[in-house]
Amino acid sequence: MKVAIVSSLYEPLGFGGAERVAQSLAEMLAAQGHGVHVITLGRNGDAQSPELNGVRVHRLPLRNLYWPFPVSPAGTAGKIAWHAIDAWNPAMAGAVGGLLDEIRPEVVNTHNLAGFSAAVWPAVARRGLPLAHTLHDHYLLCPYSTMFRDGANCAQPCLRCRAVTVPRRALARHVDAVVGVSRFILDRHLAGGLFADARASVVYSGYRALESGARASGGPLRVGYLGSLMPNKGLDRLVDAFLSLAPGAAELQIGGAGDPQYEAELKGRTASRSDVRWLGVVRPEAFLPALDVLVVPSLVREAMGRVVVEAFAHGVPVIAANRGGIPELFRGECGWLYDPDDPARLPALLQQALQQRDVLATMRAAALEAGRHCSPQAMLAGYLAAYQAASDR
Repeated sequence: MKVAIVSSLYEPLGFGGAERVAQSLAEMLAAQGHGVHVITLGRNGDAQSPELNGVRVHRLPLRNLYWPFPVSPAGTAGKIAWHAIDAWNPAMAGAVGGLLDEIRPEVVNTHNLAGFSAAVWPAVARRGLPLAHTLHDHYLLCPYSTMFRDGANCAQPCLRCRAVTVPRRALARHVDAVVGVSRFILDRHLAGGLFADARASVVYSGYRALESGARASGGPLRVGYLGSLMPNKGLDRLVDAFLSLAPGAAELQIGGAGDPQYEAELKGRTASRSDVRWLGVVRPEAFLPALDVLVVPSLVREAMGRVVVEAFAHGVPVIAANRGGIPELFRGECGWLYDPDDPARLPALLQQALQQRDVLATMRAAALEAGRHCSPQAMLAGYLAAYQAASDR
């Protein structure tokens, strides 16, 4: 089978869970002998069509006002204009269509579409190609993809979001099969009236750890955060909770990149603490095995929270906000879920982890078992089934 995967970002530009899913899926398909082409965005000077791990990668220049990944450099007016163009971007749709004519895939699987816009869907449909779409976030309901505003989650899309996303919701009729990375994110879109005629399924993002041995015992409790450094991820609350612990009792290791201003502010808050380490962008396999516990303090309703699966696969217990699709990943005694609206709960759980390290040790086996439910093999099988469903429609 020849598959075209459309993803806003891809290695080496990808930095989030959605991009890692697209890459993992593409490489697994290629390893099984399928012809895989990835269509992604590239900045000026990026190689246009290299082959990475058996996958042909086509990088198209972004035809919008500026490069927004991971953070927009524009003011309010610039952001509004960027999102207005991204509501319906025929230039990007035409560029994708031209590549599809060249590639001639048997099925197209779109992932994150920011920068491309949903205008690529009718471009696929006009060519009579089966189309599967993967829901990684709220992009089709909210121009900022989060449904999070002024420090709070939105119960429903606001009037402005509904206006900007009218084309996206209308164009969803072109999708033959829709995949949610969690039941939460799929149901939220179905309840919003999208994909009424598409074949729908949930496929959790898979991850396999090459090594998952326990870290050496002794020393301070090693707490970790891995993800985007953005306010809606709640890292500031984790930093404050950690700083409430007695100095020297634990270490906080922070991996990721994001909003430079937010990052600088948090680094200033921890400048006097040698037990807080800022590592920048790191790969999960290089970061997670050394941890005693990972904290996922998201304020936003995560579509899934792939980093939870990555931690479990390495046998690392997780303390996570009970938001969005995250609770679906917890099976057995593999960590703790908490309400991020309760400001006392996260500090209390860190203190509990510090005082009950024997409990953390026993949680490692449960974490490994929870991770096995989100295997790469299950993910691959789920996508192949979705591709077949799209083709049969």
